Amino acid sequence: MDISDSIVPRSDQVNADDFLTGPRTVTVEKVTKGSAEQPVDIHLVEFPGRAFRPSKTVRRILVNAWGAEASAYVGRRMTLYRDPTVRFGGAEVGGIRVSHLSHVD
Repeated sequence: MDISDSIVPRSDQVNADDFLTGPRTVTVEKVTKGSAEQPVDIHLVEFPGRAFRPSKTVRRILVNAWGAEASAYVGRRMTLYRDPTVRFGGAEVGGIRVSHLSHVD
């Protein structure tokens, strides 16, 4: 019996813990406006119903690599991984980083 469903975080977003087993290459389904605190929701085919809310660092990478128009991101792929050294509020809490992007010359 596969018990992996029982360890999925109860959340509406993709979390760093989703990458404890290693990096995953994902496909952008759509990008929507988020909240004031988390301004961008990237919906991924591989995580239905849960948005990837990239950090400012990751958003800067995406804009530099793919451009500012998020509608162009649909169908593009990126490899995400957990970086345990990501800091929030002065503490290392871990976070999601991007290592590879499609559509880059």
